[in-house]
Amino acid sequence: MFHRIFRANPATVRAVLHFLRERFDGCAESEVISKVELALAEVLNNICEHGIRHEAERLQGQPHIPLIHLCVARHVGGIACAVTDDGRPLPPSCLEAHGLPTISAPADALDAILLLPEGGFGWFLIQELTASLSYFREGRRNFLGFIVPVAEPPRQPVASNEG
Repeated sequence: MFHRIFRANPATVRAVLHFLRERFDGCAESEVISKVELALAEVLNNICEHGIRHEAERLQGQPHIPLIHLCVARHVGGIACAVTDDGRPLPPSCLEAHGLPTISAPADALDAILLLPEGGFGWFLIQELTASLSYFREGRRNFLGFIVPVAEPPRQPVASNEG
């Protein structure tokens, strides 16, 4: 299990993800840990980029930087993640089914990489990497939960001494 409470800022997110990887090292296959890390990086960086409430600027002279609570737990079927924050509400369109953004294909592969659009990939990745994605808002807090499934090794039959 892993739990952290921190302000939404990119440097802190990187540090939290580093500690998460260390904590879950050996608890699941490296590929699964990478999926958890990528999904959480997308979610947490979205909070950093879009969750800041600017209405507080008029009252306190600075924006309200969301406080994030992150809880991650390994269980039989996967790694469950719960993220709560007190930032802006998640737009409903984020939870709709997402495909990859439309990209015009230049002739050169390098040009294709350099011309990738900014944005549009995050929620597609989150939806592809996770299961049981759910969101609700209560008062001024956002609650987002999901599972990154793991493939459990098949159970070996128990040897019997009966003849």
